[in-house]
Parts: sequence; C-alpha cells; structure tokens
Amino acid sequence: MRLGAERASREGSAPAPDLDAAAAAAGDSLTAAAKIGTGIPGLDKMLHGGFVPGRPYIVSGPPGAGKTILAMQFLREGLAGGERCLFVALEEPPNELKINMRGFRWNLDDLDVLDANSDIRRFEPTPILEISTEEEPAKMRAIGERIRKTPDFESKEVSVHSLQQLLKNLFLKRNYERVVIDSMTALRYFCMREFEETVTTQSFMRYLAESKVTSLLTLELPEEGEVPPEAFLARGEIRLHKLRDETGIKRFLSVEKYKGSSHDENVYPFDITNAGIVINMAPMQTISR
Repeated sequence: MRLGAERASREGSAPAPDLDAAAAAAGDSLTAAAKIGTGIPGLDKMLHGGFVPGRPYIVSGPPGAGKTILAMQFLREGLAGGERCLFVALEEPPNELKINMRGFRWNLDDLDVLDANSDIRRFEPTPILEISTEEEPAKMRAIGERIRKTPDFESKEVSVHSLQQLLKNLFLKRNYERVVIDSMTALRYFCMREFEETVTTQSFMRYLAESKVTSLLTLELPEEGEVPPEAFLARGEIRLHKLRDETGIKRFLSVEKYKGSSHDENVYPFDITNAGIVINMAPMQTISR
C-alpha cells in the first residue's frame, strides 16, 4: 500500500485557507460556517470546515491508531463551546478511560460518560439482565476507581435494542449535541447475534441519523483496504492508518467518504502529543507497505 500527500504548509505555519472559498471552488453547497469543528484544526481543513452537524460519522482504523483520542477531541471541542456531550463506553471501562485521558491537557469534567460495558464477557454462567433503559451517565469528574460494581449473582448484558432505547430516553431528556459510541466493534461482537448483524447495524445507524445528533462511532479495522459495512451507512468516514517501518510506527489520516460536502482527498501524517492528535500538513515521503 502506498500513502502520499501533496505539498502543503505545516499546521499553524501559514495563514489558514479560506474554507468557504475552498468549498465553493469545489462545488460544495455548504460553507464552513454551516459546519462544526472537529477539535483538530488539520482535520477541519481536510473536511473544508468540519462536520455537517446532525449526522453519524465513522472513525475507523487498526488498534492503537488513535481513534478514541480523535473522538475525545471532538467531544472536547463541543464542551468548550458549551454543548452537551456524551461518551458511550462499550469497550473501555470508564475508570480506565479517565486514567488514559489524564496525559492530555483537556478539561473533560463536564463530559457525560455512559457505562455500557457488558458483563457478558465474564466466563462463568450467570443470569442475564439487559441494561436498564433508565441508566444514567456519570460526569467525568465523578468517575472514581470503579463506576459500576459487577453484581455477584447476575450480569448485565447490553443489547442494541436496549442501548438504542436508552439513548432515545437520554436524547429526549438532555438534548445532547455530540455523541461518541466507542466502539461499534464491541457493540457488534458482544451485543448482536451474528445472523442479524447487518439488519441490526442498519437499524442503529438509521436511528442515529434520525436523532439529528452529531455522532462519531469508532470502528476497529484490522486490514488496510477493508471497507466496513458501517461505512456504507455513515455520512462520512475518517480513517486512521498505522504503519511500521525501520524507524518505528507511523500514523496517517485520510477522509474516505464525506456525503454532501467536498473534502481533501490526500493522506497526511499525524502525531499523538499531549495536546492530542496534530496533523502534519507538510510534504511527506511516500511510504510503501
């Protein structure tokens, strides 16, 4: 596989381009003013202004590429603007999430975190109870060593149906503007029956689109070039690439799809710093794999 990017200036080293002009030149009917920021300046440039609000988007990539970090920067941007934001933890327990985010210079205290981790991963056979549709998220600041203690004699299973109903209740009560589902991979593996994965995924994605909440869904993509079924249903896909050469691990980002908007089609390298993901818009050497 070959990844390349055309010559551009490093983020912050040159005046920001006129995003409205760039969108108009590309035939984009939406101006930058009609979009919302991703929390990553370089990604905003690639998306010609940011995300079209009220739509579901996929953030895909291999393990360790930075998907959760990108999603958290998206939520942090909303919090900074006074928006209500929700993180749905399906893969990483909330207490671990909080610990892992400590290395970044972010104030996430007001972020709502919903613990939707399923206890079905425990090996001993136990009665199964679906997650309550009245479950309440916790503020990030309130998350301690454990956000929920697993009962001794019963487990809590998360089904797509119960999660969808729970989100519906929360959206009505709290008017969330930004939501992250982390991850669709865990939702598929632990919360869906194999024979109904496609239909269930379609239903869940359709619900998110109809809810008019801007949502990011992380998705593990082990093989380069693979197209996940969720990508066909989402309004856009941000893909993270992770390659290894003789000098170590290199990370890249591309916009694979963006319905209703023009976007930059190049692939750019990025670094994960204590400020989060920083995209390098400078020229890069082509890397072969």
